[in-house]
Amino acid sequence: MKIPTPLPLSPELQWLSTGLAVLVLLWAVVRLPWYKVQGDSEAQRIFAIFIAVMILMRGLGTQAVLGVNLHFLGASIATLMFGARFALLALACVSAAWAVLGRVWLGWGADFLVNDALPVAVTVGMGLLVRKLPAHILIYVLGNGFFAAIMAMSVSIFAKALGTHLLGGNAMPYLAAAIPLSFAEGFFTGGVMALVVTYRPQWCATFDDEVYLARRED
Repeated sequence: MKIPTPLPLSPELQWLSTGLAVLVLLWAVVRLPWYKVQGDSEAQRIFAIFIAVMILMRGLGTQAVLGVNLHFLGASIATLMFGARFALLALACVSAAWAVLGRVWLGWGADFLVNDALPVAVTVGMGLLVRKLPAHILIYVLGNGFFAAIMAMSVSIFAKALGTHLLGGNAMPYLAAAIPLSFAEGFFTGGVMALVVTYRPQWCATFDDEVYLARRED
């Protein structure tokens, strides 16, 4: 398999991707519900720890194996725990950190859109579908955690494959990694969310004890 070489975007596309990324981030920040974390030192600490952990985890990728920029996303976990707007802010910090290190996909703008904004949107969409199902903790973990993360990673990888192909590069390494990485993301996210909603449900903005753990009378 031919190892793809980095495909730099033209200056126009760099500006376009960065501009779109900034607009998405502004959308998230302008109406960010700061009141949810004001005075809550635990929430602020968990948010900061998540950013630090994800910066480290993005170093565990397939760069050395396949020559492509693929790694754990954490977008579904961020969306479920903090909500879409806080998730975008956290993931923008993660992408920015790796941009400084020169390990982002086609620049910070494209990296943020494909690795962060797109998976967050997929997770939100899956969450809307899961809400139509019976309110049960198992459905929440499998639907919002496992399957949403699989879909988020798959869409992100296919977007990278398409972008690489359109730029004249070899998209096959992305496609080859799609299934194993998507399931890895799904199992990781599902496991994390199962632990969170079991032991620290207050950390999860999209989980409500009264809804998912309410006692049902026969």
